[in-house]
This record gives sequence, C-alpha cells and structure tokens, in this order.
Amino acid sequence: MGKGISENIQEFTTATQSFIESSINYHKLDLYKKVMSGVISSSHKLLLGFFLLISILFLSLAASIYIGDLLDNDALGYLIVGLFYFLLVILVALFMKPVIEKKFIAQDQPAILQFK
Repeated sequence: MGKGISENIQEFTTATQSFIESSINYHKLDLYKKVMSGVISSSHKLLLGFFLLISILFLSLAASIYIGDLLDNDALGYLIVGLFYFLLVILVALFMKPVIEKKFIAQDQPAILQFK
C-alpha cells in the first residue's frame, strides 16, 4: 500500500525545511554579492576622487605661482586662486543644491514611490 499520513507529513516537513535553508543561503549569497559590489564601487570612486583632488591641488598651486609671477606678487596669485575657489563654493551652494537633491531623491526612490 501507499505511505501513511505521518510519513507524508515527515517528507513534507523535510522538503520544506530544505527549501527554507536553500532560500536562506541564496539570500545570504545575494546580499554578499550586493555588499561587495557596493564596496568595490565605493573604493573605486574614492580612489578616483583622491587622485582628482591631488591633481586639482597641484594645478591650483601651478596657477597661483603663474598668476603671482604675472603680477610680481606671489601672495596675490594665491589670493586670486583662493577667491576663485571661494566663489565656486558659493555658486555651488546656491545653484547646485536643488539639482543635486532632485537627482538623488529621484534615484533613490523605487518606481512605485515616485510622485508626479
């Protein structure tokens, strides 16, 4: 004859437990993959940003020295480059904040939560 109800329930329980364990392992692996992808992306962007900042530093020093030589006053060259960066910061603070906020808010929202 066929299997008894208790044997069927035992097989069902075993299969369900195996499915749950496999599902948990899959989600752990998926989470690990997503975290590592984020870490790699972040470290890549940090390295690019570091080298960009070093480049800007040396270009700014070169521009300061050049302007100082043109004006026969090194301090004035550094002051002009400093004022340029100060004005750049003010412009970014005034005009770029709404653009940046809009970009990040639209990017972070799932499609279902985006308002029109």
